[in-house]
Amino acid sequence: MLNVIVLFVFEATSDKKPRKFLRDFSRRMERSLIYEIGVPPDTLKAKQICDDLEIEMRYEGSRGDLWSTAEDMPHLTDILSDTETRKRFEEDESFIVSYKGNPYSIIRFPQGVFIIKPFDPRMFKPERAIIMLILFISMIIVVLYFLLRSLFSPLKELSAAVENIGEGNYDVKLPKGRKDELGELADSIGEMSDKINSSIKSKEQLLIDVSHELRSPLTRIKLGLEVGSSKEKIEEDVLEMERMITGLLENYRADAGFNHIKAQKADAAELLEETVLEYDDQSRLNFIKPSQEIFANIDMDKLQVVFRNLIDNALKYSEGKIEISISEHKGSVVISFKDSGTGISPEDLKNIFEPFYRADRSRSRNTGGFGLGLSICKKIIDAHKGELIITSKINEGTDVLIKLKSM
Repeated sequence: MLNVIVLFVFEATSDKKPRKFLRDFSRRMERSLIYEIGVPPDTLKAKQICDDLEIEMRYEGSRGDLWSTAEDMPHLTDILSDTETRKRFEEDESFIVSYKGNPYSIIRFPQGVFIIKPFDPRMFKPERAIIMLILFISMIIVVLYFLLRSLFSPLKELSAAVENIGEGNYDVKLPKGRKDELGELADSIGEMSDKINSSIKSKEQLLIDVSHELRSPLTRIKLGLEVGSSKEKIEEDVLEMERMITGLLENYRADAGFNHIKAQKADAAELLEETVLEYDDQSRLNFIKPSQEIFANIDMDKLQVVFRNLIDNALKYSEGKIEISISEHKGSVVISFKDSGTGISPEDLKNIFEPFYRADRSRSRNTGGFGLGLSICKKIIDAHKGELIITSKINEGTDVLIKLKSM
């Protein structure tokens, strides 16, 4: 479009109007020059101005005084040797004449005559300038096209990847190695795809595990009804199924419920102590009671869910004593649960807070877990704007820290 506009201007200016304009401009400039240097001219000033404007001038006065900027400037008698030129000189005070192929302006005053070799309009060719402008603009457009294409070509790949993810294909190929915003976007989409894929696979595995777990009590119930088992055994199997379903429902309620807490100032140490005392196996729970009250802005019911989950996990996956403590340090309430159990591998530790993720599926089935407890704990602590940190070593044990803002 830009080239078309420039070509239109080229067509509109390709006649003689630009040259006529330049000639008129040149003659007005000559008049201004003579007005500036005077008649007869101030030769020093005239020489300086002519050098600046790159024009040549000759002055022949009526009293015989002569001055010229160049030796090759023609004399008035040479120019007037032509009869027609002499006639024009007698009739006009100012005109342009061609002498030996060059144009000269003749300007006559009573005091003398100026002969000026003016600016030649033929030296300026608008057609050439316009063509050069078109080529320059076209070159810029071509360079910009390839530059923008190089910068934004990954957008097609990103768009195709997002479309594949929308269709359920999470094994997508994304541009790698870029250090700009598009590279960051590609990395984010890749991470999102991996997390969605991992979550879906975890849920699929959960369904398989739940189906397997439900099949066992259902089989026992069916067999018990056939052989006439006691009501108590059948009720026990029904309660086991109910616990499984309750665990699943709690996780789906977690996002809506645990993100909105009713926090109030409370003694976190007292709440932790009450929770520890709920357990029958006190010989394994070593609670180190603080010497003073430790207050924090907490939702007591939801924080107690966290305490119970962490104590349950420590009891299930370790055999020795469990060290439980609470303290206040640099404006934070620090709660610790430390066991000497089997520990968690670094690979599993990265995904430990993911819903439905279980480091050891067979062990989780034996202990009745579904990989939901730590996910729920994380949501509750995040809602309190705190931190839940887990460190662990295989065959050495696990240390869980909760950090909350103290009051």
